[in-house]
Amino acid sequence: MMLERFGGVRRGAASVSLALSCLCVCLAAGEGAPPKIIARWLFDEGKGSVAFDGADGSTSGKIFKATWGEGRSGKALVFEDYSLKNYLKPDVGEATRVVVPHNDRLNPPGPFTLRAVIFPTKDPVYYGGIFEKGRGYGASYRLLLLRGLKVRAQAGATLSSVTSGYPLALNAWHEVEMIFDGTSLLLRVDGKDQGKAENVKGPFTNGEEALIGNRFSGKIDEVSLTAL
Repeated sequence: MMLERFGGVRRGAASVSLALSCLCVCLAAGEGAPPKIIARWLFDEGKGSVAFDGADGSTSGKIFKATWGEGRSGKALVFEDYSLKNYLKPDVGEATRVVVPHNDRLNPPGPFTLRAVIFPTKDPVYYGGIFEKGRGYGASYRLLLLRGLKVRAQAGATLSSVTSGYPLALNAWHEVEMIFDGTSLLLRVDGKDQGKAENVKGPFTNGEEALIGNRFSGKIDEVSLTAL
């Protein structure tokens, strides 16, 4: 099985991994319908200031100060936590991130999974944003790397949280995934379930942009949002 990304560049291994991951979630939930990719950023451009959405191009993002590097497969974007330069007076103007303009499709009305491949190189000063739909506690959902290198998934009107049970190793690739099944939130790290939050309440209606890599140090590759 091989899917084509935006612009015709093929990413067979990444596509198969994503498809199998989503299929496992659907089978576990007893659902027969195939997952639908809402948005996907593979970061394979290798140059330029646009991170193209590989689903249909409607949620492409603007790259600010992040640089291109080698990914787990193909290329990736390299970010640096701007707080590391001066943690007492961090200059947000030095932030490296991808900004994706608001699109209603980024607030899924039903179950979804958010997945990313990350290569952290430094412990965040506060937190490293892997993907955030909205800012702070007003976000619809977000996937974070905390200080101390644990991963946290948050979603819902009150940002219900699940935190990994152990820190990630630096300078290594990791797959992180948050899965919302309509009522509960599951966090998975490197294929292992980390815990679940029950009674997660929507709706997901944040109207702000999505951020990728804000305050994160390291590489991010293969980010995808999939409806289940």
